[in-house]
Amino acid sequence: MLKLKDISFGSIDAKNEVLSNTPEEISRFLASFVIPPALTIEKFFSRQKYYVVGLKGTGKTALLRYISLKLENDEESSSSFILFKSDVDEDLRRDFARAARVQLVDENSDAYDGDDYETVWRWFIYRKIAALLQDGRTKPFQDNANLSSFIALVSSEALTKPERTGVMRLVPNIRKGTIEISQSPKLGLEFDWDEKGRAKVNFNDLVRKADHAFQELDPATDRLNIFFDELELNYASSKQYQRDARLVRDLVVSVERLNAVFKKNSYPICLYAAIRSEVLSAVDALGKEINKPITDFGTVILWNRPGLDAAQQPLLDVVEQRINNARSEAGLEKLASPEVWSQYFPGKIDDKKPQVYILHNSWYRPRDVVRLLISVQDQYPDEERFILQGLEAVRKAYSTASWIELTEELKAKYKPTDVDGIKYIFYGYKQISTLAELSTRADKVASEHDETKNLLDRIKIREVLKDLFRVGIIGNIDHRREKMRFSFRGDDEILFEHEIFIHNALRAHLSIFG
Repeated sequence: MLKLKDISFGSIDAKNEVLSNTPEEISRFLASFVIPPALTIEKFFSRQKYYVVGLKGTGKTALLRYISLKLENDEESSSSFILFKSDVDEDLRRDFARAARVQLVDENSDAYDGDDYETVWRWFIYRKIAALLQDGRTKPFQDNANLSSFIALVSSEALTKPERTGVMRLVPNIRKGTIEISQSPKLGLEFDWDEKGRAKVNFNDLVRKADHAFQELDPATDRLNIFFDELELNYASSKQYQRDARLVRDLVVSVERLNAVFKKNSYPICLYAAIRSEVLSAVDALGKEINKPITDFGTVILWNRPGLDAAQQPLLDVVEQRINNARSEAGLEKLASPEVWSQYFPGKIDDKKPQVYILHNSWYRPRDVVRLLISVQDQYPDEERFILQGLEAVRKAYSTASWIELTEELKAKYKPTDVDGIKYIFYGYKQISTLAELSTRADKVASEHDETKNLLDRIKIREVLKDLFRVGIIGNIDHRREKMRFSFRGDDEILFEHEIFIHNALRAHLSIFG
């Protein structure tokens, strides 16, 4: 008989699901993957779509991995991932900022409103393409003199920092608007070379030459896919946050512009990017029209389908598919949806059907469902079903993990002590309250806790509640206690005239009653 430990529910972070890249790992990932609802996957294969947008944990990374693996089924297709959060570290982001600032000053722009990274991103992407070509992994261009010239040009920077490796080497080292390049017979460019065979060149001019050289390339048949993932912002300081928001903004713009060049020239290359919804909101406030390319060439992942009852919600397919996948691997027949739930879950959990319980304790994201089920699986590996005792035992740990993840979304605006101040307002309070009741409660807590007092001295309670609604900590509920409103269900703003409802999954962590 199949035990819980035999079921692979994947990882909370999808990039870990295919970490070893073994055939078994890839096969299991592809077999258990559930395509998000209202998403036409073929449009990503055909390059009609290349942006994936969604809240944290909705499955953006998993979708990019799925697209890359499906494309790689074709022997003439290869993929490369650049992980913004982990590959583009703080030092690299500072280098980007330095490069962008230097070239803007060089352009003497009167409309300077912060760093502009488009030119630096373009250079970065050209160098990434050249590095992949030199590795011999892919041949999207004909191997001729034009290709040699392009590679020589974008690889011409003199390595003044030889210790740089990997992604670090793709960012230019600009000094006073110039970049130092090394002489190469394939460059075919006239510069004032010094005795070491080096020359200082205006960076913008060099990128314009690279633009021209790139457009002279002749397409071949190998397809190259470059994926940008983990486009997240550094919340450590306002300055870093603003810089990262501009970095992401200009990457979004660069992806669209370069993909247009690829299409126009029939180059078999596509750049893809996964962007968190909240990052997009921050970036949108910085100018530059990014909503249009996102709308035209992107898809938003939304798992909640209004009008469907709980048992029909697509998010539950993730559970059913992974259990049935494990059954197939064990030589057992697959079960129809009702049988999966009756065989592997209690009939009722807190007087609710298991499907309703799981949905109401999630933010309609695969990550929440995976976290909940893995928590039970880890503690009760030899059980043959998700017993009621197990689901109740992990409630507190799951609730705390959810609170930590949600409050991370507040870090751009709220200090750690502010988050403590917010927690004190709700801790030990009731689940449903009016704005007036919550305001009175906040004033009382502020008289007892400095963290809450300092928070409310700076930020009004209504603004705090708006932010808590945005990240999914609270929602609205109607007076009949039937309909709930949450941001992750597509409701944009909190309604203060409706009662305020603390998310079910946070009750245990916040010791909520009622």
